[in-house]
Amino acid sequence: MGLLVTATIWALFVAVSVWLPRARGRLGFAVFILTVACNEIPSVLLLVFVASVAATLADPSLRGDAATLPALALSALVAAALVRLQVRARSARPALALALSEGLGPRWRSSIRPEFDSAPTPSPWLGGILMPFQRHTAGVTRVRNIAYAPGGRAHLLDVFARNDGARGRPTLIHLHGGGFVSGGKSRESIVLLNQLAQHGWVCVSANYGLRAAARFPLSLIDAKRVIAWVREHAEEYGVDARRIYLAGASAGGHLALSAALTAGESRYQAGFEDADTTVAGVVSLYGYLGGRGQDPAGDPARLRGEVPPALIIQGAKDSALPAAVARSVADALRERSAGPVVYVELPQTQHSFDLFASVRARVAANAIESFLDGVRSV
Repeated sequence: MGLLVTATIWALFVAVSVWLPRARGRLGFAVFILTVACNEIPSVLLLVFVASVAATLADPSLRGDAATLPALALSALVAAALVRLQVRARSARPALALALSEGLGPRWRSSIRPEFDSAPTPSPWLGGILMPFQRHTAGVTRVRNIAYAPGGRAHLLDVFARNDGARGRPTLIHLHGGGFVSGGKSRESIVLLNQLAQHGWVCVSANYGLRAAARFPLSLIDAKRVIAWVREHAEEYGVDARRIYLAGASAGGHLALSAALTAGESRYQAGFEDADTTVAGVVSLYGYLGGRGQDPAGDPARLRGEVPPALIIQGAKDSALPAAVARSVADALRERSAGPVVYVELPQTQHSFDLFASVRARVAANAIESFLDGVRSV
């Protein structure tokens, strides 16, 4: 009976991941928490499940238990469902390729890493299945906890780069998620930051004020301080100050877009009003792109600043932040942008799909790199 209970619990857990419900609000967030690992690293869970079933079957008392055969049948279904979850990660690549082709035209395929590439990108499948928890990449040095402003932990950043003395390198700044109340610079998009750094970029992952210190526009000011810091230290890190790009996940996606659309606006740059905070492009990953408070300037759809090239990636089955708002923001940006605004919904994809070094996270990292190379080659 114990095996049947175990298999039933796993079956319910996996079923919710396979058939993601259209939940909203707190229930939607709970669904996200329950399913994010199952959606992104099902191969790991498959190994855990098979090991637990094998350990249970080692109990001699199960040999005469009438529940053993039904339990084994249910276990086989659970294993098959986990395999299906892994296989359906392949849907991300064609969705991203189609969006890039429509947004950037044929040039995106011919402009990938034209200047800096000396290290190939490994197969997303090989790396995503064999190294789903990878946090480091050969040849990349991560310098941690550099202060970009006074204020302790909230104003620290990490720099990812190769120690090869190269100059004129493009830079990506990343802002983490967490609903403006949690999170940190070591959580999302680590595979993206390491990959770009390995290919010659300088990457910066930054903290910002949370909770009371994140109320609008305080966290936006922090994001812009990071841009100003990177530009101020461009010579020290071999950065091309004309090619600074901004990315953010979830709440960080809001900050990234808001910062990109308010470049140079002094009311969001208290104490560094004259700093150049323009960026050459922006990427939002499953971003919260709605309004913040009563200030119209807290809504990316209402901001009227110049729109740089933008890439917005959303999970089609995101239960924490459904895709409708991100889709409408992309439409609003396209209406007034002279450059490309690429929007893509990844099929069968949940929130925080880059939390692990999963297959989907690696495929997305390749597409983001292609987008950045495509827009900076123009």
